[in-house]
Amino acid sequence: MAAVFLTNAMLTQWSDQGKVTLDDTTLTLLRENRTVKLKPAVRFTKLIDGTDDPNKLIGKVKTTEQLAVMKAEHYLDSVILGDVGYIVVEGYLGDLSPQTHAATWPPAVARPTPTPVQVATDSSTGAPKEAPTDAEALSRLFLNIVKD
Repeated sequence: MAAVFLTNAMLTQWSDQGKVTLDDTTLTLLRENRTVKLKPAVRFTKLIDGTDDPNKLIGKVKTTEQLAVMKAEHYLDSVILGDVGYIVVEGYLGDLSPQTHAATWPPAVARPTPTPVQVATDSSTGAPKEAPTDAEALSRLFLNIVKD
């Protein structure tokens, strides 16, 4: 299943715009009627002291459960792991529910019924394009929500 990191600011903005609802740990995308199961998480952005990252965590997302297993201390926008301090962005890690058979992709966009002449092909190889992966579909879904 595809996963995505959502910041608290993103969730607040989408909620204020009426695009999503949040019920405990489930985010519902209203227009698509799809859900995202949320786990509290942080994204590591930089080291507090600007040195090299001995733990290779910069750019990674870890759930609060993973931080506990690592014996890392998390408070607001920082995480301490051993003697190393990190600046983090708080948010949630979300797993998108499977799309139902009745849903269309992309949501709310009319697509013509493909005919043999309209089959999409890869411009570099001429081969038929593959269906989007879960990660690609998830990225498109969230980008569609953000730009509306």
